Amino acid sequence: MSPLLRVVPPAAWALATDGEAEHIAFFGDDLEPLALATSALGLGLRVADGVGRVAASGDDLGRLAAELERRGSALAGPLARYLSPVEVWRAGPHELALDRPLVMGIVNLTDDSFSGDGVGTDVAAALAHAERLRAEGADIIDVGAETARASRPQLEARAEAAVAAPVVAALVGEGHLVSIDTYKREVAEAAVAAGAAIVNDISGLTLGTDAAEAAAEGGAGYVLNYSYTVPKHRPDPAPVYADVVAETVSWMAERLGALEGAGLSRDAIAIDPGIAFGKSHDEDLQALRRLSELRTAGQPLLLAHSRKNYIGSVSGTGPEDRDLETHVSTALAYAQGARIFRVHDVAGTKRTLAMAAAILSAAPDAFAPDEGSWPWAAGATALEAIAEKALIEPPSGQRW
Repeated sequence: MSPLLRVVPPAAWALATDGEAEHIAFFGDDLEPLALATSALGLGLRVADGVGRVAASGDDLGRLAAELERRGSALAGPLARYLSPVEVWRAGPHELALDRPLVMGIVNLTDDSFSGDGVGTDVAAALAHAERLRAEGADIIDVGAETARASRPQLEARAEAAVAAPVVAALVGEGHLVSIDTYKREVAEAAVAAGAAIVNDISGLTLGTDAAEAAAEGGAGYVLNYSYTVPKHRPDPAPVYADVVAETVSWMAERLGALEGAGLSRDAIAIDPGIAFGKSHDEDLQALRRLSELRTAGQPLLLAHSRKNYIGSVSGTGPEDRDLETHVSTALAYAQGARIFRVHDVAGTKRTLAMAAAILSAAPDAFAPDEGSWPWAAGATALEAIAEKALIEPPSGQRW
């Protein structure tokens, strides 16, 4: 399946040294107007197997989008969308700027969470856990009352809402920005009425747009999660992908149209590649390797990868011992444009993202030496520097 548009953005380190680094755009249809437009602009076009390929700077792609629009091409809209990504995610009354990473801490109101960290249905325990996550730096608290594990029973919607809504209300009362992890309209409605600002829907619209409509009607943000089949059902036979990432890009474009038709504004929608949903562990790794291509949609990119089983296939560790590998995945995903991270270990994630951001996007002088630099006193020679009189205490946030 060739999506109408799939873009491979330049790597962050390429853009750091060359503002004109090339984006590689693949076009799956409307190739005749594309050929005319690229010819008129002096841009190169290669066509193979019915797919057009254009490598160009962001500015040149902007010119191409305008020329395609002038020619009435269906390619103009998707290209313009890629070039104008959502910069602020609107979640209820909250406007979440994406110029820094956001961390979504997990509160599972279950006893059967795969990672073993569920707090059960006790409101006080949920509040205590959420407060720990906030103290560690969580921006969002994601509350779920049903495990996504296919081996566990599905809760009846009314029972799930009865567990989730009081916890959401209590968390909002304590000043938390809350997301409800559900695919059921009744649960989403109850949680949003209780103050939840985001509906995190793992169904990928496989059950229709009910949860999305509940988010739209309540003015909440919404997370579209890639899913091959309905929640809590393992596909049989297993899916076969010609190109799992290209097919996910195409899948996202189709669902985004449905969401906007259901009343959600573009700036209310984040997308999630669905790690562990309808993919083998090898395909999960492919999705992580090429995560930047999901930026084709121009939507905020959320990653829910924490402690999942693809890690076990690589490291052999159990869910309780996968935070290190989760952090490695987080850093690599940040480098590819992911900006929202749903995790168990918030403190470790904050440290990981601070380091990733320092390497990838900090200003060149953000960590430059100053007059308080350590370990040598200003003006000391090499001989003096090893003498006790030349030693000084390292300043807070030492720079040398």
